[in-house]
Amino acid sequence: MPKQYGQACPVAKSLEFLGERWTLLIVRDLLRGPKKFQDFEASLAGVTPGVLSQRLKILEESGVVDRRLYSEHPPRSEYTLTSRGEELRPIVRAMAIWGAKHLDAGLVLVHDACETPIEMAYYCPACDAQIASSDSSYRKRAGRAGGAGRAGGAGGAGRAGRTR
Repeated sequence: MPKQYGQACPVAKSLEFLGERWTLLIVRDLLRGPKKFQDFEASLAGVTPGVLSQRLKILEESGVVDRRLYSEHPPRSEYTLTSRGEELRPIVRAMAIWGAKHLDAGLVLVHDACETPIEMAYYCPACDAQIASSDSSYRKRAGRAGGAGRAGGAGGAGRAGRTR
């Protein structure tokens, strides 16, 4: 069972789901295209088949991953991201950008046209403007009793994590 933080903060809520070991690495691999179980085993050295199977099942139940049976005997599946799963792309990219900048990651995410490492930007879809992260804050969501606030601060605003 995932760790429950008991906080309304959208970062804490996200970590309750995404913070499990291997989960974001599975998503990272699926962002490159459909994968079979053995593809994950090859790219995620150290994950046990049981843990991998459990993470894929949770991602499928949560509407992040679709599973398609391509062989019935023996049963074999291929996994793809749903549109909800695709929305994790900026989160994975933000982690890649941060890791390349602050850790000895060995890889860097670059702009293909000029080979320059990319940075993150905060974007407001209502104003169609890039904003400073300091120009955002958490608020309770209207019409939702005790609901999570609007994304802001550490999480950004609008389409937080839009790469530029």
